[in-house]
Amino acid sequence: MDNKSVYEQRIEIPSECQVSLEDKTVTVTGPKGTLERSFPEPQTTIKIEGNELIASTHVSRKRAKALVGTVVAHVRNMMLGVRLGYEYEMKIVYSHFPITVEQQGDTMFIKNFIGERGMRSAQLIGDIKIRTTEDEIFISGIDIEHVSQSAANIQQACKIRDKDRRVFLDGIYVIRKTKGETVKSIV
Repeated sequence: MDNKSVYEQRIEIPSECQVSLEDKTVTVTGPKGTLERSFPEPQTTIKIEGNELIASTHVSRKRAKALVGTVVAHVRNMMLGVRLGYEYEMKIVYSHFPITVEQQGDTMFIKNFIGERGMRSAQLIGDIKIRTTEDEIFISGIDIEHVSQSAANIQQACKIRDKDRRVFLDGIYVIRKTKGETVKSIV
């Protein structure tokens, strides 16, 4: 291999995490669980040396270098997730009609949104835990993509249509994102 045009990024593996690599699939294990992700891009090379994961490319184009950064960012998020976990706090906001939420399996049902008779539903993704209080929803898990996509699905399910959004501010909104379970419910 020609070594003069190699672009690489390194990430240190924390002592609480075990990282294994098989082909282009990275598996990260930590105190909270295990995450696995495949990086099939042919331009990138992933290897583990000592306590570092190295992502590199021999292609000197912007896109290939960006893919190296993407691989490192995903692995960093995986390591944070298996050590600390992620938690999103959402606030239920209404002015006249009290909104109630109910989880059934992998679906969140939103009832009485702006006085609507029907229920709105949001798909919950992956292995996450949900806690609800009267006006808050806490979504926690080890995979940031599952936690954030579930929160986005709930927020999108409460999108106002055919009304002035400046007047009708009802909805369920993300108000806080944390690493680790530092947010406690206010009950």
